[in-house]
Amino acid sequence: MSEPRRMKVNYKLYALGMVVILVGLATVALTSFAGGFDSTKRVTVRADRAGLVMEPNGKVKMLGVQIGTVAGITQDADGASLELDIDSSKMSLIPENVDVDIRSATVFGAKYVNLVEPASPSADHLASGAVIDSEHVTVEFNTLFGNLQSVLQTVQPEKINATLGSISTALNGQGKNLGETLHKADDYLAEMNPTLPALEHDLKQAAIVTDTYADLTPDLMQMLANTTAVGETVVSEAENLHQSLLGTTGLANTGDALLGEAGEDFVTAMDYLQPTFSTVNDYSSVLTCFIVGVSLVKDAGQAAFGGDQPGLSLSSTFLAGAPAYSYPENLPKVNAKNAPSCYGLPWVDETKNAPYVVTDSGVNPSIVEHQQTNPQSLWGFLIGPPPPGWTW
Repeated sequence: MSEPRRMKVNYKLYALGMVVILVGLATVALTSFAGGFDSTKRVTVRADRAGLVMEPNGKVKMLGVQIGTVAGITQDADGASLELDIDSSKMSLIPENVDVDIRSATVFGAKYVNLVEPASPSADHLASGAVIDSEHVTVEFNTLFGNLQSVLQTVQPEKINATLGSISTALNGQGKNLGETLHKADDYLAEMNPTLPALEHDLKQAAIVTDTYADLTPDLMQMLANTTAVGETVVSEAENLHQSLLGTTGLANTGDALLGEAGEDFVTAMDYLQPTFSTVNDYSSVLTCFIVGVSLVKDAGQAAFGGDQPGLSLSSTFLAGAPAYSYPENLPKVNAKNAPSCYGLPWVDETKNAPYVVTDSGVNPSIVEHQQTNPQSLWGFLIGPPPPGWTW
């Protein structure tokens, strides 16, 4: 019986497949580490400069977490442009008005781009292709050194040395006094610190007052010029002013003598006139109406009293006489207490009856007593009926 035939194994193919698999895994790992499989979106940052140690592939962080890398840096006359590749999944978390700082962890360390969330974040998120202005770039050590070197070249070192030597000589042995002075200055500042808000308010108000005075300066100068002119006038008219003051003094002396002798009588007269003045004050409106009414009637009366033609124009007729006075029915009464009134003045329409107030004074113009239509005599018609017990 023959032995079974064994299959020949090609170990070289297995080894080649293993190598290919290892190379593929390494490639995938390196590509993943380099971000080759990450989905990113491009954003541009404009800054006055990128910094001497800012390089591509620099980190882009927000809240301390890396969210992207620097894809490239370009320089131009206006500054630097940084192209940032930001993780697409993080874009929805970044507000549209995000702030940007370019900073470094140490003086000599590589810079990174730091996205800072603003105080009032926008509701819209950062979009692909957006351009952001950087507010701050960390100053490198060599920049500081360059600035310091330019300052030292401007200020002569020997003069600085001489100045520092003079200051050292002046302060030599004065440490205690300087310490006491600084201690007192600290006490003064501690006392002044609570009053700084009030001082700030006073300075602001002083600025407003100063502006007001500045606006009024032309008028103030004009007033001073006018005052100078008045002063010159007073000086030139000093003699006339002296005479006027003498006359005024004499008048004052005469008035003092007059009032000194008749002062009591004057006060008494004023007391007596007080009721009259009070009555005139109460009826002042009536007096005004009467005077204005007379002025208006004057023009209308001129036509009747010789205005249009010589003579007097009248329209007359006979009126029946009023009843004769009888006692006690016709005794006068002083019981009217109505307030002062103009009763239609200053102008009264002649086609209407004048308004009046019926009071308890024994007179009522609204009551008209009818006379006899056929009196016994002309005398009775003219003067009215005779009193009781009399005949005409």
